[in-house]
Amino acid sequence: MTDTKKNIFLFLLFSSVALFAIFPRLGSLPLREWDESRQAASAYEMYESGNYLVATFDHKPDLWNTKPPLLLWLQVLSMKICGVGLTAVRLPSALAMFLSSLALFWFCVKLKRPLAGLLSALVFVCSKGLLFYHCGRSGDYDALMIMFVILYCGFFYLHTRLQKNKYLILFFLFLSLATLTKGIQALIPLAGIFLFALMTKNLVPLLRNRNTYIGLLLFVILVGGFYAIRESLAPGYLKAVWNNEAGGRFLTVLEEHSGGFWYYWDFIRDIQFPAFVWLLPVCFVINLLFKNKEARLANLYCGSIAIVYFIAISISKTKLEWYSLPLIPFFASIIGLALSQIYFFVSEKWILISAKRNKDSKNSIFVLKTLMLAIILSLFYNPYVEIVKHNLAAKEDENNVAYYSRVNLMKMIADKESQHQYKELSYIIEERTQLDFFYHYYMKDRGIQIKVKPFADLKVGEYVQVNRPETLEKIQQHYETEETDFLVQSRILLLKSEKQENDGLISDNTEL
Repeated sequence: MTDTKKNIFLFLLFSSVALFAIFPRLGSLPLREWDESRQAASAYEMYESGNYLVATFDHKPDLWNTKPPLLLWLQVLSMKICGVGLTAVRLPSALAMFLSSLALFWFCVKLKRPLAGLLSALVFVCSKGLLFYHCGRSGDYDALMIMFVILYCGFFYLHTRLQKNKYLILFFLFLSLATLTKGIQALIPLAGIFLFALMTKNLVPLLRNRNTYIGLLLFVILVGGFYAIRESLAPGYLKAVWNNEAGGRFLTVLEEHSGGFWYYWDFIRDIQFPAFVWLLPVCFVINLLFKNKEARLANLYCGSIAIVYFIAISISKTKLEWYSLPLIPFFASIIGLALSQIYFFVSEKWILISAKRNKDSKNSIFVLKTLMLAIILSLFYNPYVEIVKHNLAAKEDENNVAYYSRVNLMKMIADKESQHQYKELSYIIEERTQLDFFYHYYMKDRGIQIKVKPFADLKVGEYVQVNRPETLEKIQQHYETEETDFLVQSRILLLKSEKQENDGLISDNTEL
């Protein structure tokens, strides 16, 4: 079998493994509160309005979430293709996660190290932090940004090794797309790239290469052009970007998201990368010990980016657990590279031993290689099975069941799975949360008229969704009701009549 056929076989084999880990039951769990639900609502508003430059929330320019709109554009495209729904919101992230793993494999194939690529990609898709929460299976920015970070870092490394200017232009293109996905955070790996270029004496040739300046111009046009247009359409955007993403987030604690210097390491060790974290320092040293120049350089490159990125997010005052997720592809590359080094080192030693003993070594070498590969692949069995079981089950955490029952009931109604079929529903504005917005849009898209009003404006004959026990108690003080649907602590009530003791009037004390 030729090397090309082997690479195609490995590519197809890995693709099936990755697909099964990433995509099952993508839309089963409800949208998560805050970021994901807010992005979904903004994407729907963009889908509905056709305004693709100014992201909105509740149909007003959004200056709380100041990320560029590339993810929203892809979510809008997904809604146009798949229809409005949770799967459409999450599909761009899942595809980005899948393509990220294939990119890790492909870059190693270009450097003639396909086994290192396969093992790196396996570490990547077996990392809990990427597929459990807020990344590869959610409508958040991180999966898409990670994909573009892998691509721009990969193409920069290919340029330094193969000296092809097309890779340098691709580096700037994907750097631009990463920035248009998540703003300033996407630029942090550049510090590690700069350090690597300095250590390997690639910095001066880069500065002398005219394609560097063509690439910079491309970056300025794409990224600078967007920020300039966005500011002109809704003034105050650049100031909000500074406060939310740069100085404000780095120098101060925003929204009580604080932690010590080792906050991210503890999270990587215990939550995001527990199956492989113990291998990381060992593999980094192993790559340095082997005399293979390519392995040492790749190890130095990934290590430089990872260390500088880790320091940058660790000294930042605002801490959020998913900020450490972009480290995982670099960790995966270091580990995959070392495991492949060990595999080939032992194989070569066994060939030499067999040759000295004048034995027919073909069968014994095949057995040894198969055994070694099986041992290495066994490292992935438990983490892979854990991820697949988790995603197939798509089970809500017990602590969240009651809270998310509100939107699960909305989805049941929109999908015509409720006991009663509704044409119109009312929601109490004092109960409304950020989580509800997309679900209200989803119900509207399914032909259900939604009214959001103060408690005092409720009228007899309306169907009202009630989510909080205190709201239920208040309604029952004022109305005779009939329950038409119920899920955990959320219910739909038909307001049949006003209670007579209130003389037909709603109390002025309507605050919930």
